[in-house]
Amino acid sequence: MTSASKDIFGLAVESYFLKKDQTPIIVHNEDFYDDEIPVEYLFRSYEEMPELEQLALDLCQGKVLDVGCCAGSHSLKLKAKGHKVLPIDISRKCIQTCHKRGLQEAQQIDFFNLENQKFDTILLLMNGIGIAKTVKNLSFFFQKLKSLMHRTSQILLDSSDLIFLYEDEVLEENSYYGEMTFKTSYKKQVSQSFPWLYLDFDLLKSKAQNEGLSCELIFEDDHYGFLAKLKLT
Repeated sequence: MTSASKDIFGLAVESYFLKKDQTPIIVHNEDFYDDEIPVEYLFRSYEEMPELEQLALDLCQGKVLDVGCCAGSHSLKLKAKGHKVLPIDISRKCIQTCHKRGLQEAQQIDFFNLENQKFDTILLLMNGIGIAKTVKNLSFFFQKLKSLMHRTSQILLDSSDLIFLYEDEVLEENSYYGEMTFKTSYKKQVSQSFPWLYLDFDLLKSKAQNEGLSCELIFEDDHYGFLAKLKLT
């Protein structure tokens, strides 16, 4: 995930690529402990990826849109397998690094500004659905996805059911527990706060069906994460 303000991920990706600087990215949430993202993980090979990601890449078909490509690890594997791929990210430095890694087709563009193209597979890994920001925005998000699909296209996305964070707690009735607010930091640079959405599968399926998309559970890991496939109905 790439923050919408300071290019935290881009700074870390560039520094690691050029200097092998392993300073981690820190993810801050006021309600939970800080978390670390090892920057070298963003450069993982197919063999180093979790089973969920390997399965998603194996299921890709035809022309692939890789949303939030970051350092380009997923796109590099897809390109090596012969797919035509369009890696996109809002981070200028991430896209520059993708170019240096052999992904000249990578573009710095916001997913919601992408137009006049159709893809066989739209890939949203590392909780790419987070760019929808809130449950309320899901209708707009799904309609945007549909504008980039043709009749036989598929969407492959993963998310996590964060209910495990709230064991023995009473949840607020007027908000969804997967709507999070984060800041990210790298060395002395700190991003502004930004919303990020995690979904449980049942809610994802319900919201997708409301927008004319079928939703199939493909894989579940051992820690509330899942891979889903969506298609036009």
